[in-house]
Amino acid sequence: MASRLADDVVVVYNIPMTTEDDGLLTVREVARRCHRSEETVRRWIWSGKLPARKLGNQLFVESGDLPGSAATDGITSSESAIEPLYDREQALAWLKRADRFRRRMFKKYGYFDVAAAVRESRDSH
Repeated sequence: MASRLADDVVVVYNIPMTTEDDGLLTVREVARRCHRSEETVRRWIWSGKLPARKLGNQLFVESGDLPGSAATDGITSSESAIEPLYDREQALAWLKRADRFRRRMFKKYGYFDVAAAVRESRDSH
Protein backbone atom coordinates (compact mmCIF):
# COMPACT_ATOMS: atom_id res chain seq x y z
CA MET A 1 0.00 0.00 0.00
CA ALA A 2 1.35 3.42 -0.88
CA SER A 3 0.16 6.99 -0.51
CA ARG A 4 1.45 10.26 -1.89
CA LEU A 5 2.39 13.12 0.41
CA ALA A 6 3.56 15.37 -2.40
CA ASP A 7 4.33 15.02 -6.09
CA ASP A 8 7.81 13.67 -5.46
CA VAL A 9 7.30 11.82 -2.12
CA VAL A 10 5.74 8.37 -1.91
CA VAL A 11 5.24 6.62 1.43
CA VAL A 12 5.14 2.83 1.23
CA TYR A 13 3.58 0.92 4.10
CA ASN A 14 5.00 -2.51 4.75
CA ILE A 15 1.97 -4.65 5.53
CA PRO A 16 2.95 -8.17 6.55
CA MET A 17 1.40 -10.95 4.57
CA THR A 18 -0.97 -13.02 6.65
CA THR A 19 -1.70 -16.55 5.61
CA GLU A 20 -4.15 -17.46 8.37
CA ASP A 21 -6.94 -15.90 6.30
CA ASP A 22 -6.12 -18.46 3.59
CA GLY A 23 -5.98 -21.30 6.12
CA LEU A 24 -2.21 -21.62 5.63
CA LEU A 25 0.17 -21.74 8.57
CA THR A 26 3.93 -21.34 8.66
CA VAL A 27 6.16 -23.98 10.23
CA ARG A 28 6.56 -21.72 13.26
CA GLU A 29 2.78 -21.33 13.69
CA VAL A 30 2.26 -25.10 13.39
CA ALA A 31 5.00 -25.73 15.97
CA ARG A 32 3.37 -23.32 18.42
CA ARG A 33 -0.08 -24.84 17.95
CA CYS A 34 1.19 -28.40 18.35
CA HIS A 35 3.58 -27.55 21.20
CA ARG A 36 6.51 -28.99 19.27
CA SER A 37 9.75 -27.56 17.90
CA GLU A 38 9.98 -26.14 14.39
CA GLU A 39 12.48 -28.86 13.54
CA THR A 40 9.97 -31.55 14.55
CA VAL A 41 7.36 -30.00 12.27
CA ARG A 42 9.89 -29.94 9.40
CA ARG A 43 10.64 -33.64 10.01
CA TRP A 44 6.92 -34.39 9.85
CA ILE A 45 6.75 -32.57 6.53
CA TRP A 46 9.88 -34.18 5.05
CA SER A 47 8.75 -37.65 6.10
CA GLY A 48 5.33 -37.13 4.49
CA LYS A 49 3.41 -37.31 7.76
CA LEU A 50 2.23 -33.72 7.43
CA PRO A 51 1.26 -32.38 4.00
CA ALA A 52 2.71 -28.98 3.14
CA ARG A 53 3.40 -26.80 0.17
CA LYS A 54 6.24 -24.48 -0.58
CA LEU A 55 5.59 -20.88 -1.54
CA GLY A 56 8.85 -19.21 -2.44
CA ASN A 57 11.33 -20.59 0.06
CA GLN A 58 8.86 -21.07 2.91
CA LEU A 59 6.78 -24.12 3.82
CA PHE A 60 3.07 -23.75 4.59
CA VAL A 61 0.63 -26.22 6.11
CA GLU A 62 -3.14 -26.04 5.77
CA SER A 63 -4.74 -25.66 9.18
CA GLY A 64 -7.08 -28.58 8.48
CA ASP A 65 -4.08 -30.90 8.09
CA LEU A 66 -2.85 -30.37 11.67
CA PRO A 67 -2.82 -33.42 13.94
CA GLY A 68 -5.57 -33.88 16.50
CA SER A 69 -7.44 -30.84 17.74
CA ALA A 70 -4.60 -28.43 16.99
CA ALA A 71 -6.42 -27.26 13.87
CA THR A 72 -9.29 -25.89 15.91
CA ASP A 73 -8.00 -24.87 19.31
CA GLY A 74 -4.21 -25.05 19.16
CA ILE A 75 -3.98 -27.81 21.76
CA THR A 76 -2.96 -31.39 21.09
CA SER A 77 -3.11 -34.43 23.27
CA SER A 78 -0.29 -36.92 23.56
CA GLU A 79 -2.16 -39.11 21.05
CA SER A 80 -1.87 -36.98 17.92
CA ALA A 81 -2.52 -37.94 14.32
CA ILE A 82 1.21 -38.44 13.88
CA GLU A 83 1.88 -42.15 14.26
CA PRO A 84 4.86 -43.28 16.35
CA LEU A 85 7.78 -44.85 14.51
CA TYR A 86 7.77 -47.97 16.70
CA ASP A 87 5.17 -49.81 18.68
CA ARG A 88 5.84 -50.65 22.33
CA GLU A 89 7.27 -54.12 21.66
CA GLN A 90 9.67 -52.83 18.99
CA ALA A 91 10.87 -50.05 21.30
CA LEU A 92 11.45 -52.48 24.18
CA ALA A 93 13.35 -54.88 21.89
CA TRP A 94 15.55 -52.01 20.71
CA LEU A 95 16.24 -50.93 24.29
CA LYS A 96 17.23 -54.48 25.22
CA ARG A 97 19.66 -54.64 22.27
CA ALA A 98 21.12 -51.26 23.25
CA ASP A 99 21.56 -52.41 26.84
CA ARG A 100 23.31 -55.63 25.73
CA PHE A 101 25.64 -53.54 23.55
CA ARG A 102 26.36 -51.17 26.46
CA ARG A 103 27.21 -54.12 28.72
CA ARG A 104 29.56 -55.64 26.11
CA MET A 105 31.38 -52.32 25.68
CA PHE A 106 31.68 -51.88 29.44
CA LYS A 107 33.06 -55.39 29.81
CA LYS A 108 35.57 -54.87 27.00
CA TYR A 109 36.68 -51.28 27.68
CA GLY A 110 35.61 -50.49 31.25
CA TYR A 111 34.09 -47.30 32.58
CA PHE A 112 34.29 -44.21 30.37
CA ASP A 113 33.54 -40.79 31.82
CA VAL A 114 31.98 -38.87 28.92
CA ALA A 115 31.73 -35.61 30.88
CA ALA A 116 35.45 -35.73 31.70
CA ALA A 117 36.29 -36.37 28.05
CA VAL A 118 34.21 -33.36 26.97
CA ARG A 119 35.85 -31.14 29.59
CA GLU A 120 39.31 -32.32 28.51
CA SER A 121 38.48 -31.66 24.87
CA ARG A 122 37.22 -28.14 25.67
CA ASP A 123 40.28 -27.35 27.78
CA SER A 124 42.63 -28.36 25.00
CA HIS A 125 41.14 -25.85 22.54
